[in-house]
Amino acid sequence: MDLSPFDAVPVPADAGPTGILLSRDLIFTSKVIGTARELGHRVLVAGTSSLALAMIEQWRPCVVFVDLAAGDLVGPEALVGYQGLAGPATAFVAFGSHVDTEALAAARAVGCDPVMPRSKFSADLPELIRRYFQSAGSRGSLKDPKHQS
Repeated sequence: MDLSPFDAVPVPADAGPTGILLSRDLIFTSKVIGTARELGHRVLVAGTSSLALAMIEQWRPCVVFVDLAAGDLVGPEALVGYQGLAGPATAFVAFGSHVDTEALAAARAVGCDPVMPRSKFSADLPELIRRYFQSAGSRGSLKDPKHQS
């Protein structure tokens, strides 16, 4: 099993709401993690389905960002499983290549909402992070003094 450098991220046990990114794209994961951190929030990355399941179960994220280029990690059956484990309160926001209309449609069909081209996700990333973390409350914010190291 190949583990990405993001497979083991130490997070305090009382970290609160967390976003999870399902992706295997090292450069793009850095962008998402960095943007979240700049806004005072935490996004964890799962590059394997077993890690995704474990993180969703442990952290109960407020949002799961889904990189549709991640192959079997984010196939329709996998997404249905993640959503079932996460529950209805967790938003699944999917993004992918604008030319991969099949993957975008499949994500919509299994309940990801919103689903958007990667370019729109990149442009809207700060607002998406603010929206989904704000709706979950400030618990777990990196700006919260009780979560500072």
